[in-house]
Amino acid sequence: MTRVIEGFSGINESDMALNSDIYGQIAAALTGVVKQIKALRYYPPRHPALNNAAEECLRGFRPLLDDGRSLSLSIRKDGFLFDDQPVAKGNQVLGQLAMFCFARRIQCLTILTDLKAKDLNHFVHYLNLDHQKIQVYGGIQSLLEKARVTTIWANERDFDAILARKAEIEEQPEQPDIDPVSVLEAANVESEAQSSAESISLQQLIERLEQEKSDERFQDGLQELIPLLRINLNLENRLLILKGLLLLCRTATAAGSSANRREAAQQALDQLVSGDLSSYLIDFLIDEQTDKQIRQTLVKMLVFTRDKTSLPLMTRLAEEKQAGARKLLAEVLAKCGVAAEPALFDFLNDDRWYVSRNVIAILGEIRSQRSLEHLPPFLKHEDLRVQREAIRTLTKIGGQVAIDILIRAAQSSDQDLCRQALLSLGAMRAESAVPVLRKLLQQSGWSQQTMDLKKDAIRALGEIRCKDALGDLLAIASRKRLLRRRLNEELRIAAIHALGELGERSVHDVLEAFTNEKSASVARAAAKALKQVDKG
Repeated sequence: MTRVIEGFSGINESDMALNSDIYGQIAAALTGVVKQIKALRYYPPRHPALNNAAEECLRGFRPLLDDGRSLSLSIRKDGFLFDDQPVAKGNQVLGQLAMFCFARRIQCLTILTDLKAKDLNHFVHYLNLDHQKIQVYGGIQSLLEKARVTTIWANERDFDAILARKAEIEEQPEQPDIDPVSVLEAANVESEAQSSAESISLQQLIERLEQEKSDERFQDGLQELIPLLRINLNLENRLLILKGLLLLCRTATAAGSSANRREAAQQALDQLVSGDLSSYLIDFLIDEQTDKQIRQTLVKMLVFTRDKTSLPLMTRLAEEKQAGARKLLAEVLAKCGVAAEPALFDFLNDDRWYVSRNVIAILGEIRSQRSLEHLPPFLKHEDLRVQREAIRTLTKIGGQVAIDILIRAAQSSDQDLCRQALLSLGAMRAESAVPVLRKLLQQSGWSQQTMDLKKDAIRALGEIRCKDALGDLLAIASRKRLLRRRLNEELRIAAIHALGELGERSVHDVLEAFTNEKSASVARAAAKALKQVDKG
């Protein structure tokens, strides 16, 4: 099995060496095929999402097909091979796809450089047919040729033969022996009829289980329910699937149920959400058409099964493009609490800055002390937005460990990081930060950077309401200068505001004197601070 360049003229070894990530690209492209198969099963025929899935799948193959290249893969029961080496060995999703293809007698797959989305759409539709029906039509390759799909070839390893047959098909008039559309429509009708019958069976089973008194018969019914729920994972049966899952959730938590019945319901839930059901529920959750009340139920269900659903939720959040959906997924993960932390930690060091930022923000909502040890490196992240989110999360989590991290950040040479840390220490009223804050006030120089740090330190001292800093603040508030007058006045105003925060009656007379200052800004600040002191 080889990757062929320039019209199948031979193997380009230098290209193979340059593209060391080719196996990862192939795995990603094949994963796109899996997603397209799921979309086909999930959405009704001719739904716009099916074309979108085909386009997305095509984008996955594009890096492999650039510059006139084509891709050839061997297929075994347990996986795909490229250049006689396994692709993503151990990947269960691709293993299932390989078995799926192998059952349809596809042992080799060649994809040409001019691959189109509509060709992928035909291929996946045919692949989704029952394996016996495929053979009735002469096999996958026969169906593809009759549909005039000349960019995907099954079980043909001779590239010269592929090119010759491709040219031959493209020269033929568009009158295939079998109309490919009619094959798809017939398959869809058959699938819809089967789905309808299964839906009726599922509805009856759920109603029976809701009334079942015998624990033994209830447990037997669950063994029927699990496969029926899996079979009916499509758009039309959403409410029915939800009804079945609610039955399991209620039973697993019902005080009136026997221990055996509760355990059986919980085990059934664990089996279901460990598979495709998690993705199904997440799709249902973020669909804009989902009713608000139903969405609330879905949130509760995903949180209830958080040990199994946290990783799928985080995986979807990392890939989701819609801002509204990302917000919803983040809220659910936050509600999952510490159970979501392992999944969050897996994505914390993602190469995409926004993924790291989102994870850090969720950790801030969970507020677990355990996550503090993971945060310090992100105070030095190359993206300022990630740094700021890490500061906010430390502030939300709180506690002495978080304060110690912020104190170290407040002494950083990074101006922006230092200022953010100072503001957070003030908001947290971190008394242990007072020595560092007072030390910052002793810095020399009149640069804007120095002034900004001093003002932030003054503000933090005021919010902490540190009486030990009273002398420092009075000294700054009383200091007058002819040189650097504007900058000095800014410091004085900051110190006067901080004195008001302290609320000490002993500074009343000083503040009252400041209200008579010639500087209107200083006088206004003093009057405001005086009111705070008078109010205690």
